[in-house]
Amino acid sequence: MRSKIFLAAGIILLLALIPVSAMASPEPTADRLTDLEKLGRFLYFDQNLSEPAGQSCASCHHPAFGFDDPESDLPVSEGVIPGLFGGRNSPISAYAMYSPIRYFDEAQGLWIGGQFWDSRATGEYLGDPLADQAVGPFLNPVEMANASKEQVIADIKASKYAGLFEKVWGAGSLDSVEAAYDQVGLSIAAFERTSAFALFNSKYDYYLATCIRKGGDMNDCAKGVGRIAKKVGNGIFTNQEWYGLQLFMGENNNDGVLQKGEGAMCSACHAADWTLASDYTLPVQVPAWAPAGMVPPVFTDFTYDNLGLPKSTHPLLVNAPVDLGLGSIVGDEAENGKFKVMTLRNVRLSAPYGHNGYFTTLKGIVHFYNTRDVPGASWDPSEYPDTVNVDELGNLGLSSRDEHALVEFMKTLSDGDWRR
Repeated sequence: MRSKIFLAAGIILLLALIPVSAMASPEPTADRLTDLEKLGRFLYFDQNLSEPAGQSCASCHHPAFGFDDPESDLPVSEGVIPGLFGGRNSPISAYAMYSPIRYFDEAQGLWIGGQFWDSRATGEYLGDPLADQAVGPFLNPVEMANASKEQVIADIKASKYAGLFEKVWGAGSLDSVEAAYDQVGLSIAAFERTSAFALFNSKYDYYLATCIRKGGDMNDCAKGVGRIAKKVGNGIFTNQEWYGLQLFMGENNNDGVLQKGEGAMCSACHAADWTLASDYTLPVQVPAWAPAGMVPPVFTDFTYDNLGLPKSTHPLLVNAPVDLGLGSIVGDEAENGKFKVMTLRNVRLSAPYGHNGYFTTLKGIVHFYNTRDVPGASWDPSEYPDTVNVDELGNLGLSSRDEHALVEFMKTLSDGDWRR
């Protein structure tokens, strides 16, 4: 089991509980944003910043779809030029703010943090992984397809918010292309650190807030442990969802037999830990219902892993070379085939699943996670077999009922007014 990145502290003071029925807007109102965040919002939604015009950041990371691609039937996203597609499944932008600047943890022997599936947006360039990520798609020929930074800045100069840009970054700031281009990334990152990208208003959050308000220990509540958690959980979750929570948190020796008390070991990587907001070096959101200064579980440990996904046979990817993921970025063969452990928040909204979009449903990837190494399971070979994680998944011994319960629980992690 992986050691956790952060340790939660005990707490007494609770802030007011926000009813889930009063769901926050997927986009914060203008009067609640700073000028920098307003500028980031303009840039995020501006479809004139591609060549030709027609694609924005929101095209592949739309607020109505958990900040993911609205097109869930394809493994990868189409760029602004018809017929040109990216090489990987678009990850969600929601909750991305919690991933730190990439670093190597010597104690665990793991790379942690950064953005993109392969960590190449480390955060070392602009001081924020979100900013490093944001400047990439503008010049990517299969995404927004601009020929140069000059083209992007020229479009911003012609925009209705050019004055706001210079108000934020200084008079004449758009005249220095290199500096202005970096400021575009920093502005978008500021917007992506607003509450729109971390609503914390899922069914799980409602359960968690209620459990704490009823006097439950916040760590026990997060993991569904103890008398108070069980009482609250049984009143909010369905039987399947509650059972799925228990499975999600439970350990498993991966021997193909589910013993009493074992689970699916999902939380080994999709960690359900509270985090002190002060432990983050960059600004992050803390929901008003949470214990003061504490960030609820974001269901990832920000590491990289090789789940053993087969190479995609989809026509868009079938001829693509083997994807080496993290290894190609850090120059270490031991990291080949490893990809970012993505947050499970908004997972119901973010199909397809896996770096290559191999699985179209949650049910499919959970079944793979459970049975990958079971003799006769008939899965295609792993795309990069040498570094596959064989300790924490592959032969868990879960039944179809168990798999279904896991799926039902994970659906409760997606934001929205679930009581309507």
